Amino acid sequence: MYPKIEWFTGYSAIETNDLIFQFRDIGPVGHLDYDEKGKGLEIAVIGNISRYLSVIGDVSAHFSLNRFPVPLTTPCSQTPCPSLTQEGTINPRLLYFLAGPEIKWRNHTRFTPMGHALFGLAHSTTTFSTAGSVVNLSRTDAETGFGMAFGGGVDFRITRRFSLREFLTRSQAFVGSNVLPSQKVNAVGWSAGILFH
Repeated sequence: MYPKIEWFTGYSAIETNDLIFQFRDIGPVGHLDYDEKGKGLEIAVIGNISRYLSVIGDVSAHFSLNRFPVPLTTPCSQTPCPSLTQEGTINPRLLYFLAGPEIKWRNHTRFTPMGHALFGLAHSTTTFSTAGSVVNLSRTDAETGFGMAFGGGVDFRITRRFSLREFLTRSQAFVGSNVLPSQKVNAVGWSAGILFH
C-alpha cells in the first residue's frame, strides 16, 4: 500500500550565477545573485498515481540581501562638488511555481530514493534602495519567465505518518530585469524537510 496524497514542507537553499539588474532612473546594478545571505522555503503536494509514479506540484521561494557602497556627488553651487558614499541594498527574490512527474523506488527499508522533473514559471522581484544624507531612493523591478528543475534525493521514514526528505536540485529560470533581455539563472539547490504521508 502507498498513500494517495503526501505533503512536503522544508528549508531550501540555492547557489546561483551572478546577474545584472536594471532599474529605472538608475541603470544597471551587478554582478549580484539570488543567494547572498540567502534563505528559502519549499512546499509541495504529491499525488501518488501508483506505487512508483507520482505527480508533484512544488512552490519554492528564495530571498537574498546584498549590501554595497553607493558613490554619490552632493549638490553644490560651485564645481567640483564633493563626493561621498552611502550604503545601498538590493534584495533579489526568486520564486518557482513548478509541476511534473516524480518517481519513487519504494522498498521494504526505511529509505526511499526519489527523483523528479519539474516545469513551470519562475518569478523574480528585486528592490534597490539607498537612504542617507544625499538621497533617499527605492526602485523595484520584476519579471516572470519559464522555469524548470531536476532533482533527486531520499525519503527516510520515521513513522508511518511522516518521513524526512532531503534532495538536491539543478534548476534554471529565464528571468532578471524586464528592461533587459531575459537572463538565465542557473542554480544548484539543496532542500530538507518533513514529508507527511
